[in-house]
Amino acid sequence: METYAVGIDIGGTNFRIGTVDGNGKLYDFQKYSSVGLQGEDGLRELAKTIKTYRSSGKEAAKSKAVAIGVPATVSKDKRVVYSASYFKGFSGKDMKGYLEGKLGCPVYLDRDANFLLLNDMENYGNEGCFSDMEMVAGLYYGTAVANAFYTRGAFYDGCHGAAGEISHNPLYGITDRCQCGKRGCMAVRNGGRYLQKLAKEQFGGCSMEDIFEKHGQEPCIRRFVEDMAIPIVQIANILDPDLIFLGGGVTNIKSFPWETLNRAVRENTRGPVPAENLNMVHTVHTSASGVLGAGLYAVGQLEKKRGERK
Repeated sequence: METYAVGIDIGGTNFRIGTVDGNGKLYDFQKYSSVGLQGEDGLRELAKTIKTYRSSGKEAAKSKAVAIGVPATVSKDKRVVYSASYFKGFSGKDMKGYLEGKLGCPVYLDRDANFLLLNDMENYGNEGCFSDMEMVAGLYYGTAVANAFYTRGAFYDGCHGAAGEISHNPLYGITDRCQCGKRGCMAVRNGGRYLQKLAKEQFGGCSMEDIFEKHGQEPCIRRFVEDMAIPIVQIANILDPDLIFLGGGVTNIKSFPWETLNRAVRENTRGPVPAENLNMVHTVHTSASGVLGAGLYAVGQLEKKRGERK
């Protein structure tokens, strides 16, 4: 019998949900604004949304679990959201326990970047081919910049579950306040939110879809792309990973200057290694990438439990 699970990707801008089967096929994908989840009652609204969705379609009704990727730090036991900059109603809550009580099924909670990385590994090869690598990293430039680490067959969560928050490393000389409350975080300069600000203030509200094609050679846009290299260089110099996946909504924009980014990375990464042998894979994400990664994770957990019972 086919296994179905609901995958959810909650971003600072959009909420995405779909049903995934054991073959990675996606059913009834939906996307809409995540603003409705950003209030104090965000967790209750999330439960209502998932419950309605699971009763709305044939495959969704067959789902036996839900996996949710959130743009936040998550406790090591994958129950509590420590800090969700865009979703105050999630912070400090036992999301797993609350949602399992409301939905009556297993709920798997993790950082959104982990599920994006899982989907990239699935598309690039299969999880097994990465299990012996020292380190695989993912860097995703969406509303801000998110990242994830996979080492020797498992995601690396760190001591408290807070590993991978490169978006909140400080940039020297930057005093803009981040959504997290700190000043100068990489998030305020790396990602679509800042690119949109440049488009509005410097180029008369130029469409984001045209920003690189029309203004890619302008100094402020070139600086934006060169600054995108900073987290890549930090990861390369500190961890020397086998592979870094690079993707997200910003890099999906037409005419994105990959050559400028690659050059900035190579010029600033320690040489001769890892600079000369740094393996960067440019991935193309769709709106459903995080949903697919979350759904595949949930299906995998269900099948693992089923195998343990036999």
